[in-house]
Amino acid sequence: MNSQPVIALTKRQKVSVSIGSIFLIFSLAMFGLSLNTLQGPMLEQIDAMSYFSLVSLVSLLGLTIMTPIGGKLGDLIGRRNLVLFSGVTSIVCGIGIGFANTLVPFILFRFLLGTAIGAFVSAPYILAREIHEPDDVPKMMGLLSSGMAVGGLLGSVIAGALMDFGFLRLAVTFPVIPLIIGVILITFNLPNNKANKKVKLDIAGIALMTISLSLILIALNYAPKYGFKDIKILGGLIIGIIIAILFVKVEKKVEEPLVPLRLLKNRNYVILLCIGFICYFYLNAMNIYAPLVTINVLGKPKSVAGLLQLPRTIITVILPVLAGAWVAKKKSNHKIAMILATALVAVPMFIMSFTSKDTNIILYMIMLGITGIAESFRAVSITTVAQTCLEPKDLGIGTSLVNFINTSASLVSASIFGIAYDLKTRTNPNDIRNILAGSNSVYLIAAIVSLIGLLIVLFRTKGIFQENEN
Repeated sequence: MNSQPVIALTKRQKVSVSIGSIFLIFSLAMFGLSLNTLQGPMLEQIDAMSYFSLVSLVSLLGLTIMTPIGGKLGDLIGRRNLVLFSGVTSIVCGIGIGFANTLVPFILFRFLLGTAIGAFVSAPYILAREIHEPDDVPKMMGLLSSGMAVGGLLGSVIAGALMDFGFLRLAVTFPVIPLIIGVILITFNLPNNKANKKVKLDIAGIALMTISLSLILIALNYAPKYGFKDIKILGGLIIGIIIAILFVKVEKKVEEPLVPLRLLKNRNYVILLCIGFICYFYLNAMNIYAPLVTINVLGKPKSVAGLLQLPRTIITVILPVLAGAWVAKKKSNHKIAMILATALVAVPMFIMSFTSKDTNIILYMIMLGITGIAESFRAVSITTVAQTCLEPKDLGIGTSLVNFINTSASLVSASIFGIAYDLKTRTNPNDIRNILAGSNSVYLIAAIVSLIGLLIVLFRTKGIFQENEN
């Protein structure tokens, strides 16, 4: 792997682009947390609460579909132009959501915002490698991870405060401020480097991937509600998978495929994709089922449930920067970081799978705090090592594919967790014993999947780190 930056910048330009990248991540986290908090009140204001699930789904579709496409677009039009065009679109849509007074424009702006964010969500991580030397990449990844944590924390706090003071529209639109700063810093300091050869956009591949992902995502989204035996859910999954197979066949014949399938022949890269997927798998167990148990089983108020992740948040604000500096000192530290990223999820989830009515809420906060340590080491290792397995020409799409797999993990796990939970609560969803049994089964599944990830890191990554040492 080339030891020099892909894009040569002056020190001032490098600092400006790095700060701009952090502001982009900061804004993305703010949008995510503020819109999750405020989507309900906004829809309630326009008398459209019955469309809550639909609005959430179309945003997720836009984000998921555009994530792998964004890397290719960056090669086609240049990374700077990608950030500029998709960033400006996000700014317009972010403001538009705040002032949408009817359902149709609200859904349209929400979908376009998800699409625009998906287009540039990988850009900060790609730029981390393109403008820095390899040894500095983990430090930059740590800064990006800390920016994500700070943005998420401030996003929810500021959005809640503005809503309490009656400024609902401002609460929805304020994340555009760091986004504007990020777009300006990158646009004026990053040359618009494009791929050396003329890049063609794979229209057929985009169409097939969009249809396939839409069918699969919609089916998985509604599977916990209707069950996999429902003809619409089953049909959507089957047709989506068939189109996905057709997509693979078409991509093999296209000169400039949307997703270069040769990447999937890279054993080390595929192993890292699997580890990344596993490291994101548990998040729904933490975000959805831990608060559910806190309120409905342990009998704590919603305010306490809202504080569950406070220790984790503090850790993910501070630790990634330190972890990134430590990982950069020695190549073998990357493997240790991945061991921690999987083991420190498996252990807390396993302990939480023994939750009872007498479990102390402090235990939950400690366990989730430990997952913050895991997240900090994940953030500075997996994507960084995956990039070292890629040729410079594949850096954009390869990094985007890592983010796409990570994003998909939460959706897949949501369906699996939903099925496991429903099996335990089907007889009486309101019975505390059933809620407890269902949640504990979710935690146990998350622990087992994370343990599989740990075993993969321990026994299947030897060649990756040997290769990187050479």
